[in-house]
Amino acid sequence: MACSNVRSRKLCAGSERRRKTAILPLFCFFSLAVASARAQFVEDVFTTPSYDIECTFRPSAGPELSCDRFGPRHLRFVLSADGPGHMFTVLSDEGCCSTDNVLEPGMTWSQAPFVCRYGRNGLTCERERHGFHIDKKIVVAY
Repeated sequence: MACSNVRSRKLCAGSERRRKTAILPLFCFFSLAVASARAQFVEDVFTTPSYDIECTFRPSAGPELSCDRFGPRHLRFVLSADGPGHMFTVLSDEGCCSTDNVLEPGMTWSQAPFVCRYGRNGLTCERERHGFHIDKKIVVAY
C-alpha cells in the first residue's frame, strides 16, 4: 500500500499494526490446537504409594492401559480398547517404578475410555464392564 502524505502514512502504519495484531490470535489458536493434539498422544504413567503397582496408558496402542504388580510374582494386567482385561505372569526381576506420579488412596485416574480407582482394597481399573482388580492377595481380570 502506497502512502502519499504524513497523515496517510500514520494510517498505513496503523493498518500494518492491526494486521500483525490480528495474526497473533490466529497463531496462538493454532499453537494451542497442535499442543492439544500432541497431548492426546502422550503416554501417562502412575504408581501406587507403596510402589508395588505401576500403570502405563498408551493412547497410540489403540488405546491401551497396562499395570504391573511387582513382588514375589510379577504380574501384568492389560486392558485394551475392546474385550476383557488380561493377566500375564512376567518373567522379570525388574523393580518398580519409573515415575513420581503417585495415585493416593481415594484418588481416581482417568483417560478415555479407562478409569482407575485406588483405595484400601487395592487398585481397580475399568473400561465399560471390563477391567482388572489388583490387591496384595487378590488379583482378578474380567
